[in-house]
Amino acid sequence: MIPSDTRPPTALVNGDLVNRVQQLRLGDQLGAAKKSAGGSWLPWVLCGLLALSWAGVGIRSYRGGGVARSDESAAPGGPGPRPIGGATSSSGSGSDASAPTAPGEIVLQLKGNLIPSLQIAVSPRDVAGELLTIRFCEGKLVKKNDVLATLLNAQYVNKFETDEASVASAKAQVARAKAGIKKAEVGVVSSHAMFKKAEADIKNWEAQIILARAELRRAKLAILSSAAAQTDVDKAQATLDANEAQLVAAIENKNATAAQEEAALADVTTAKESFTAAEADLRAAIARLAESQRLLTNCTIVAPIDGTVLTKKADQGSLVSPAAFNVSASLCEIADLSKLEVEVDVPERQITRIRPDLDCQVAADANPNRIYRGRVDRVMPIADDSKSVIKVRVRVFLPVGEAPGSFLKPKMSVVVTAFNRDFVKHPSDQQWE
Repeated sequence: MIPSDTRPPTALVNGDLVNRVQQLRLGDQLGAAKKSAGGSWLPWVLCGLLALSWAGVGIRSYRGGGVARSDESAAPGGPGPRPIGGATSSSGSGSDASAPTAPGEIVLQLKGNLIPSLQIAVSPRDVAGELLTIRFCEGKLVKKNDVLATLLNAQYVNKFETDEASVASAKAQVARAKAGIKKAEVGVVSSHAMFKKAEADIKNWEAQIILARAELRRAKLAILSSAAAQTDVDKAQATLDANEAQLVAAIENKNATAAQEEAALADVTTAKESFTAAEADLRAAIARLAESQRLLTNCTIVAPIDGTVLTKKADQGSLVSPAAFNVSASLCEIADLSKLEVEVDVPERQITRIRPDLDCQVAADANPNRIYRGRVDRVMPIADDSKSVIKVRVRVFLPVGEAPGSFLKPKMSVVVTAFNRDFVKHPSDQQWE
């Protein structure tokens, strides 16, 4: 029996494909449906279901509490510290932030930057001037009190010499005041002796008056008995009058010497006050001299700590002044690179996993295979609300024998892996003071 369709097999196949494709064209069907039914709700229902599905996925991912990674180096398989003893991370995406972590497991693994624990901006102390010499450069290791630079110090030398002369003058004033006290005290002794002599003279003349009165009475009795002449009476009367005059003079002398003694005592008081004032002037002059000496000494700028020069901010001939706005205030920055820390941003929902003294590993992006030991030192007391994170400081322990700054340097990017176990000091770690 001959088939009704005499087309070649290839043509039949192609024709079937064309018919099927035409059947799958939604446009014609939708158009036909619109023409027949006036519109369809099926596409809108599909779009709504798809939106609900994606919203559910997003909510479920947010509630999973996965640890934010700053870049792909903190992701599994990326560069970073290798876990100890095959421990697995408990901070991966989808884990519960409040879920307990088994001892030895990874608590967090985050990126951070190295910062020196001790970094000082070196500047002149209370002095300003032109830099005469510079004895440092970036990267130089310095010891405490090493000379870094010197300033032009002519004005401070002049001030020091002026204050030195003031001290010498004040010392002379103190010596004169001390001599004045001695002189006033001698005057008191002398006036007191004169006062005592005046008292003795008064007593003497009082005794002489008593004798003169007795002699006058005898002379008068002798006249009555014709045993003496009138001249004897007159002579006795004259002697009595003279003694009484001497007594009056002695009393006046006593009053005068008493006044002199009071004046001498006042001179002593004045001399002592002058001495006290001279001593105060001397102390003030010595204080000014000490301040001048300090400023003159500060014209030689020395290293405040043992460390490494990180930056150089001034050069020979520059003007430096710590109190000026438009002039350089500092010469350089020095840091102790044997005491480095890592500052990491821990998400707020993960901060309960972190506590001080957790054991850590620190690996720099420059060489992820070079692992350093670390310890969580402190959780900062304030959060960063712009990123919803809390900063945590991790101490880095260099191995014994490694020169500070030879590999790890400030601001290098590192990965910190914190484990759920306490940090234990090891003899191979350089110790923090």
